[in-house]
Amino acid sequence: MVMKKIIMTNFNCDNCGDCVKACMEKNKVGRIAIMEKDGKYIPIVCQHCASAPCKEVCPVSAIEHKDGYVYLNEDVCIGCGLCALACPFGAILMEDKAYKCILCNGDEPACVKACSKRCLELVDVNELIFAKRDKSLDLFSKMSLPTQKSDNSLISKITIDAKVKP
Repeated sequence: MVMKKIIMTNFNCDNCGDCVKACMEKNKVGRIAIMEKDGKYIPIVCQHCASAPCKEVCPVSAIEHKDGYVYLNEDVCIGCGLCALACPFGAILMEDKAYKCILCNGDEPACVKACSKRCLELVDVNELIFAKRDKSLDLFSKMSLPTQKSDNSLISKITIDAKVKP
């Protein structure tokens, strides 16, 4: 299954707001927020959590988890804000109702397209995982590991002693 997420790829965000404007134009409401922390601006979007704490707290079941993505049915939402409080990323925005990233319904996300600093990228999570594994394999292949088994006599003795004791 292909699982895509919008991730931040660098800290070049200057809070220009182009991503927010593009999101609002495409979706009629903002579904991305830019937060400032220690002088750095960080775009916040839904990470489509596997456990989806927002779904667990919704009293009207307006949030569902399907095919690896978290969907919010805005027609069912009553605007109580519990999902926004439960979201570990702060990615659910509240106005009259809750709003969250919908990955532009499968199109290239407007925020990604609009970001002139290339801070945001739509990525395939599995591709990232495999790239990370490749990096780990490169590191491991350069390590100097013993070619023979080490002497496990101490481990064997402890195991035997443990079996002998009543």
